Amino acid sequence: MRLRRKWGPPAALFGLAWLGFFIHACAAGRPFEDPAKIGDIAAAPRIQVALSKGLRVESASFAVRGPYAINTDRGVAESGDRLDARVSWDGGLRINDRRFTDPVVRVTCARDGDLEVAGTRYHGDLLVIVDEDRQTRAPRITLVNEVDLELYLKGVVGKEMSLSVGVEALKAQVVAARTYAMYEARHRTLRTLKGEKFDLYDDERSQVYGGMERETDHARKLVDDTRGMFVVWNARLFKTFYSSTCGGSTERARSILGGEAEDIPPLGGTACPYCEGSKHFRWTESFPKADVARKLFPDRPQARVRQVRVSKMLPRGHASEVAVLLDGSLREVPLEANAEFRRRIDPRRIKSTLWEKVDDAGDTITITGRGWGHGAGLCQVGAYRMADLGKSAGEILEFYYPTARVQKLY
Repeated sequence: MRLRRKWGPPAALFGLAWLGFFIHACAAGRPFEDPAKIGDIAAAPRIQVALSKGLRVESASFAVRGPYAINTDRGVAESGDRLDARVSWDGGLRINDRRFTDPVVRVTCARDGDLEVAGTRYHGDLLVIVDEDRQTRAPRITLVNEVDLELYLKGVVGKEMSLSVGVEALKAQVVAARTYAMYEARHRTLRTLKGEKFDLYDDERSQVYGGMERETDHARKLVDDTRGMFVVWNARLFKTFYSSTCGGSTERARSILGGEAEDIPPLGGTACPYCEGSKHFRWTESFPKADVARKLFPDRPQARVRQVRVSKMLPRGHASEVAVLLDGSLREVPLEANAEFRRRIDPRRIKSTLWEKVDDAGDTITITGRGWGHGAGLCQVGAYRMADLGKSAGEILEFYYPTARVQKLY
């Protein structure tokens, strides 16, 4: 009795709460497991990549240049020696003259690489998925390439970097791309946060993937030589961001990319002395204020921009917020520098948010900045230079992702 009185009601409540949690966890099934933990990674998985030319379209075409099978959950629905197909929505999923009631149809090839979409060949299978337009909710079709991770990387390296640069820089790119893809697939990021039905986009929204378009003997060797190698921190994978040219310093990823990035030491940013001299290291672009107003405020055709200034800046120099003052208003409109300002105006011309100055003169706004890309993680041009100086892929990766290391998992 004395013991019970000594601990008192708070302990009893704690005990009941813990018991409730335990019962809930047991009833819910297996306890939570961190998908980033590397312990059970023993082989390359198959990943699903949306093909941008077939992303939520009314119709699309594809071909199989050899024996094929069309599969549903009930088994093989059709097979043959060659297929030229038109897929569309007609009250249901239709492939040529055949209608399917299934939300997903899988097309397999007897010979790897016989799949062709929009003139590009791909390894693996094609998933034809019933999707919907994000605004109207009208039925759409999405084409997804399901492919072995290592084969996927052979279609990434030559699209993300020039295959003529230093081998160690390219190996670093492959390892970073492998880690990024595995992290996204295991975390199901696009599925849970954006409601997508696949793991990765095939463009800059994830990583640029071109199927077999730039898959050369050199690209294949780069991937094979680094097979199963990942960037690891604290026995975990993390999202290994990278961009073209950092402009002299990479930034803390969480500050640049928000909740998309973990706030961990490897993504904390680092000074980079290696990319100076790049054609993207420093740039200047001018924009008429009328164009700026039209792109920033498309729902306000009468809006006229009077002034633009950087209102918030990150420690390493990137703008995080832009304040826009409109004619006839006393209150500035705050805009997030990357998503709401740079990307709306022209992300190809405003290459980054690392701005040295914003000149507001008359009817024109002129931005002088450094770098190309978001500026978090690995600097690709910096990696070129480090390779030229004799640095290994591991040294490059461990420089741009401080405190992380490269580890072979399979």
